[in-house]
Amino acid sequence: MKKFRSTIILILLGLALWVYLEVFDPRIAGTDDAPQVVAIDRGTIAALTIQNGEGTMEFSRTNGAWFIESPVKDRADEESLVKLFTTIEGLDMNLRKVPAPKGKDIKELHKELGVAKGDVSLKLSAPDGGQKPLELLIGKETAVEGKVYARISGADAIYTLPTEILKQLSKGVKDWRDRKLAAISVGEVNKVILKTAKGEIEAERKSGNWSLVRPLRARGDNQRINDLIANAASPRIEDFITDSKDLSTFGLTEPRVTIVLHIEGGKEPLTIQVGGNKKSADDAKPLTYVKVSTREGVVTAPAAIESLALTLPNDLRDASLIRVQADIVDRITLEGGGAKIIIGRDGESWKRKSKPEEPVNSIAAKKLLDDLTTAKSVRFVEDVGSDLKKCGLDQPTATVTLSSYSTEGTPETTPGDKPIARLLIGNPDGNTDTVFAKLDDEPYIVAVSKLLTENIWTDPLQWQELRLYDNLPADIVHLEVTKTEQPAITLDLGQDKLWKLAKGDGTVNQIAVQSLINTLATLRAVRWAGATKAAEQGLEKPAITVTFTLADKKTGKLRIGSMNSDRLRHALIEGKTGTALLNRPDVSAFEAPLIEGQKPPTDTPAPPTNPSPEPLKPAAPPKTQEAPAGETKPAPEPSPK
Repeated sequence: MKKFRSTIILILLGLALWVYLEVFDPRIAGTDDAPQVVAIDRGTIAALTIQNGEGTMEFSRTNGAWFIESPVKDRADEESLVKLFTTIEGLDMNLRKVPAPKGKDIKELHKELGVAKGDVSLKLSAPDGGQKPLELLIGKETAVEGKVYARISGADAIYTLPTEILKQLSKGVKDWRDRKLAAISVGEVNKVILKTAKGEIEAERKSGNWSLVRPLRARGDNQRINDLIANAASPRIEDFITDSKDLSTFGLTEPRVTIVLHIEGGKEPLTIQVGGNKKSADDAKPLTYVKVSTREGVVTAPAAIESLALTLPNDLRDASLIRVQADIVDRITLEGGGAKIIIGRDGESWKRKSKPEEPVNSIAAKKLLDDLTTAKSVRFVEDVGSDLKKCGLDQPTATVTLSSYSTEGTPETTPGDKPIARLLIGNPDGNTDTVFAKLDDEPYIVAVSKLLTENIWTDPLQWQELRLYDNLPADIVHLEVTKTEQPAITLDLGQDKLWKLAKGDGTVNQIAVQSLINTLATLRAVRWAGATKAAEQGLEKPAITVTFTLADKKTGKLRIGSMNSDRLRHALIEGKTGTALLNRPDVSAFEAPLIEGQKPPTDTPAPPTNPSPEPLKPAAPPKTQEAPAGETKPAPEPSPK
């Protein structure tokens, strides 16, 4: 019974409210359709004025950007203004004539509802006075929650608007100021000067790249210098200090950091000064006083901006060993140990520029180029390499020159190589895993990883292409295989395409023989070890020797020796100079028993690993052919018998 009585009471209260709104307060806007009252084109608005309880604020637009003109001069917060224009454009203001009570005219009703002058107002002006300003007057709140009375100045009609417009227009001047410290983009800055207690750093950008000018001349790290500019210009302002005439109060008479940003196009440089910390009970959000040359007064920003004071010149230096893009390099010249090798692009592959030209290990050439153009200096050793001898750079162990190549000349250039960068490799850096290095046209010395030098080969033998044989398996018709402590096996391919013993008894393992043939026909090296050292590489008495004959009567011979420290097997290929290194799966095909019942041979053990690798000493390569002009002819290396 009580629940039913409560429901009746609620219904009666709701009915009474409806009667009051419809009968006793007919001034409230109804639902009759009416055109939008404030129809604006934000692109034509050149100025606006907001008046509220805090005073009058004037705004103007210049070159598409909004500025506050009064009561302070500053950049306006574009986001807040965009939100305001969007709110105005979306106002759902439907007109319903509000009859004046008996004895009152419409002007009295304006005063009663607060829209005679407006407790809050917004004036919008078109450029050059070409259109009469439109002024929106905001009055009291209606009896319906979320609505306020409003009218257009000069008109009698009264409207209701959502209170959202009142909330936006009631904000103080601080809420309309741009809280981004500086209105610049990183790409606009072409010069930066940073002053701290540690000294001055100056950097300039030309042709898209940054260079340090002070306290030393060096390549600048593009990303780090751009980050420095962003960290200085983009912090969000926490508060605006109105009484800021005495800069000593804020630690700004002698700033801890001063950063000057020069803008492209001859604009006035922007100066940002970092002062002392603001004392606050809120330790979770420490703030620092900052002064910006283009803004009135002092502001507070997150204390993280103080990290600018820790910046050192080396923090902004380009650690890239060489600032070159790999795709513009057409020639790599390697010098060391009395040898000179030139390798150049040939479409997607690389060739040695000799007479005649020779294919080289294109994978290694590409890797070397990629390594050089992506390598980073481990540390900066000397800013001015005055004593090259102590670093072994007066007589480098190796020199690498990267060049572009043009087949045709221009009015400014001649055909041929155009050197881009020349890198000198020196001695090991003490007991560390680095070596000294220097670019020929730069004064400073750096340390780079020793791993980089492992692929700087000045031995021509190491650059030989990895393809050892290029035959069809079906072209091999005769095979002789000799293994340590086992009798030689001679096999011939029969008319039935099965392999048969040329002499002796036994059953041929056709699968093992075919696996050997398939591997042998297209055998590739993992890499070349360089000159042959038969005794050290187990090639004086090879563990496996394979001799084969092709259908066209051509022959070939492969000798497999001991295992190196990387578990690769040394190998000699008849007709080629130097020792190749084969991988374990390929060698397994040669070790497999070819006759049923035979046992595979035991791996030849690897020599002990040298715990202290020798410094880079390019070996003098053996003579393989006539060297081209500019290249050194290597001395011959005898092949084992």
